[in-house]
Amino acid sequence: MSKFLRGLFLAVIALYFIGPQLAMARFAFQSIPTPLLTWDRIFEGWSLKALITAFGKPELWAVTRTSLMLAVLTTLVVLALLVPVAVAVEIKAPKLKPWITGVTLIPWVVPPIALVVGVAGTFRNVWPGYLVSPLAMVPFYALWAMPFTYRSLDAGLRAINARTLYEAGVSLGASPGTVLRRVLVPNLVAAVFASAGLTVALVLGEFAFASLLLKETLPTYLASYQLSSPKGGMALAFVVMILTALALHFVVRMLAKRGVEFTPGGM
Repeated sequence: MSKFLRGLFLAVIALYFIGPQLAMARFAFQSIPTPLLTWDRIFEGWSLKALITAFGKPELWAVTRTSLMLAVLTTLVVLALLVPVAVAVEIKAPKLKPWITGVTLIPWVVPPIALVVGVAGTFRNVWPGYLVSPLAMVPFYALWAMPFTYRSLDAGLRAINARTLYEAGVSLGASPGTVLRRVLVPNLVAAVFASAGLTVALVLGEFAFASLLLKETLPTYLASYQLSSPKGGMALAFVVMILTALALHFVVRMLAKRGVEFTPGGM
């Protein structure tokens, strides 16, 4: 009975996720209206015309390059800031962990519009040219990604029992730098990849900050393009979703070959 309930639960979850994607694909690639769709016409009217037309827009590739650049820079900034903090807190000051966790949650407490209005108002008076560049998005994205990144790194450190490994390495005569470089960092590969994947996914899908700061990124372009071409916009969104899933699958497979367990977020 428990096996049946488990299978039923998994089937419901699969239907919950797959159903909307099938509807999305049908709207984007099938030309038959829903009232006229019958079981005998389920495979008729499929075409990639809307997607090919969307791919022919040079604006798409420009905003894609911008979003990818922002994703890479945000990932580097977040990891550079939080990896040393997470390691130091886990090894030297575990009592500070609740405080650090609370600090990383602060960006989620402040609504994006309040954060953007406050920061933008300050920078317009102090450094007017800063908000002109798309790079102005990186600090906002880095703040927004902190809860994901820190929890993933913290879960990775707890999974490998980092404090015990550090103390054992130091007691055997290794320097702290050697322990960090040759023991802790290699064992944190899964957590770092998980953090990077979550950060990239957040940046590629984030709409509020880019819209409020009037920046052209992939999500804002998809939203505006869908107004003029609903099928093309939906087709692009479907392709972006598929590519993101394939990229995550590739990361998981790569880590599995290295014998590393992938535990995104640790939540």
